[in-house]
Amino acid sequence: MKLSRRIILSISVALVILFSIWAFVFYQTSKSRIYGRIDNVLIHQSDKIISRFMVNDSLSNSLSGHSGTMEYFIEKVTPEYAATHQTIGFQNNEDYIDDLHDEEAVRELTRVFNKMGTNYELTLTVQVFAWNDTLDFAVISILTLAVVLLIVVIIIVSLIIIGNMRPLNRLTNWLRNRKENEDIPQPDKKIKVQEFKEIESAVLAASKRSKQLFEEQKRFIGNASHEIQTPLAVCRNRLELLVDNTQLDEHQLSEIEKTLDSLGYISRLNKSLLMLTKIENHQFKEETEININQVASKALGNLNSIYESHNIEVKTDEKGTLMVRIDSTLASSLVTNLLKNAFIHNKQGGCINIKIGDEMLFVSNTGTEKALDANAIFQTFYKRSDNHNSSGLGLTIAKAICDEYGFEIRYQFIENQHVFSVKFK
Repeated sequence: MKLSRRIILSISVALVILFSIWAFVFYQTSKSRIYGRIDNVLIHQSDKIISRFMVNDSLSNSLSGHSGTMEYFIEKVTPEYAATHQTIGFQNNEDYIDDLHDEEAVRELTRVFNKMGTNYELTLTVQVFAWNDTLDFAVISILTLAVVLLIVVIIIVSLIIIGNMRPLNRLTNWLRNRKENEDIPQPDKKIKVQEFKEIESAVLAASKRSKQLFEEQKRFIGNASHEIQTPLAVCRNRLELLVDNTQLDEHQLSEIEKTLDSLGYISRLNKSLLMLTKIENHQFKEETEININQVASKALGNLNSIYESHNIEVKTDEKGTLMVRIDSTLASSLVTNLLKNAFIHNKQGGCINIKIGDEMLFVSNTGTEKALDANAIFQTFYKRSDNHNSSGLGLTIAKAICDEYGFEIRYQFIENQHVFSVKFK
């Protein structure tokens, strides 16, 4: 999750929690205040009724009636009941309202008093549904306004956070897409946040050091490759001259041939490592539309002549023309390494199947009758056999090329065949 989204989410959750607590406290406080006022009115009115009941004997015969908008009922109670109900009680209840033909909420007061040695209980009720409706309307209105304000606050905070995070987003995007050989940009003067300035300064300084190391590494690799290739070529030439100009026995010729093979292996390994390093350092910049069908046909022609003695049957199925925007050298290297891998690790009299579609290239071959380790097969110096013609870097180079351009390369073992597929789009 992005930092800006995490901050916005955290603030939103905190505001919602605080708002919920405030809404609950506001509702309970408002309800308590309203019922407090109603209870005070009930107590005042009950005092009047009891006073009238005490001084007016005729009222003793009328134990129920109305007092303004309130209804009251007086009944005799036992001394035991009176002893346990000394305090004034309040409770919410529902009562049938004749005018509304329905039960509505009422607030009820109960109060025990004594007249001339006789205990009475006064029950006084008042309708509160109008108060409840007013309270509910007021709470809903305020809550609606609060929700709108909460949404507005979240939107404003989100815009502020996103706006302040833009310099950091630009910096991360530049880092994500940066090539090692790119020039280091100047500091962004639009950044106003001190912490972001420090981050940018540290990143640019690290990138500058990385670029310097990259340039030094590139020069070293080029020089080392050249310095290695030259002695190797000299050694090969001298050994070949030795074979041509000297009378050698069969054992000596065999040893020299082995030495030449080893020198050839070292030379190929050196070239492969140089290629892999250049790919990983993004040194291939020229991209053109390449016809993979033509690249495969050319590579296949060269490899067929080299491995003609292996009697390998090659079948090609072109279901479409595969056009890919890629560096021509890397396109040739990708296809050649896949095909060469199929030839090298095949068996005598085996077969190779090549399928080319609009987006996919499939190369399958016979060989060992068990699946290979799909997780290790693309690793550096992974070898399927002890074949000296294999440097163990072919598939690693193919994987590096696919990673460079965002292609997907996969290995599968299907029907006793090793299948390599490349999805270009």
